[in-house]
Amino acid sequence: LKVQASWLYLEPIFSSDDIMKQIPTEGRLFKSVNQVWMDSMAMTAAEPGVLQVARRPGLLESLKAANARLDRIQKGLNDYLETKRLAFPRFFF
Repeated sequence: LKVQASWLYLEPIFSSDDIMKQIPTEGRLFKSVNQVWMDSMAMTAAEPGVLQVARRPGLLESLKAANARLDRIQKGLNDYLETKRLAFPRFFF
């Protein structure tokens, strides 16, 4: 659920080409997480039984790795926003 929540928060942000250009490292990481998430959801839609999904080889490991990348992406995004806040003090959001 944590991967899903983080992905849902970050997906609209990283769908912007402007953000992808300004923080390319995090953009590349998000693309890789996005691919893992989309592949996982496609396999789940094709075989929606909970036991089949839970027993899928490598699912837990890929979601743990995606979660770690999402944490790095979130930290990079927060650092980027902090530099913008310092440059434009009225834009505290």
